[in-house]
Amino acid sequence: MNKHDQKISSINNILTTRYMIIMLVAALVLSFFAYHFILNKTRIDLIENAKNENNLVINLSKGFVKAYSDFESQYANGLLPSRAIYRSHALELANLNSLFEGALHSEVVGFPGKSINKGPTDDKMRRQMLLLQTSSDQDMNLTSVIKNDKSVVRTVAPFYATEQACVDCHNSIQHLTEPEKWQVGDLMGAQIVEKSIKPQLIKSKRETFMISFLIFCSAITVSLFLMIVFQKMLSVKESNKQKNADTMPGCINRS
Repeated sequence: MNKHDQKISSINNILTTRYMIIMLVAALVLSFFAYHFILNKTRIDLIENAKNENNLVINLSKGFVKAYSDFESQYANGLLPSRAIYRSHALELANLNSLFEGALHSEVVGFPGKSINKGPTDDKMRRQMLLLQTSSDQDMNLTSVIKNDKSVVRTVAPFYATEQACVDCHNSIQHLTEPEKWQVGDLMGAQIVEKSIKPQLIKSKRETFMISFLIFCSAITVSLFLMIVFQKMLSVKESNKQKNADTMPGCINRS
């Protein structure tokens, strides 16, 4: 191997090493950001879908109560249960566990001492109930992500005593006296809907990892191709430069 070939080989080795390091770092950074971007986007979509499913259940429950109100006048007094009992019983009969692969759960909760026996099941739900109790927006639903692994989407839908007739009916049925009596505007309870998105999150992580790995491999492949092309161009350039240098002494001697 002559000095010219040694020079080209040395240049190629230096450039190849540097290029490989830059190529690996760039591919890793690209795949890392792609993984987190796709995973976060998928998580946001899953939470939004779960929120919509929760609201669907809440709207169905409101429809139960509305239907009860519409037909209540057609029956004699005392033949139908109170609306709160009807709502709770209707949710039990709905068998929500059969929907969405058993990942959906709904129940009605309230504060102790009132007609709803079951209270908030955790501190976060209790804080949400207290917030709804003092809120002036009676159409507000609270959605949050719970559990340690953030795998359950919970929606809390309050129901208030909006009419004096509702207040009078509940006070009469429960035989309440001052100061326990319901007042218009009181938070009477809330419907809780929880949707587990853990299976989708696990699947999303697996698919996102594969996509990121393919991006990494693609980046490496393209980089290797560009490196080979660059080395080829550099070799041709150095060869042409050496040929021109070799012909120069002959031209000088002939002159």
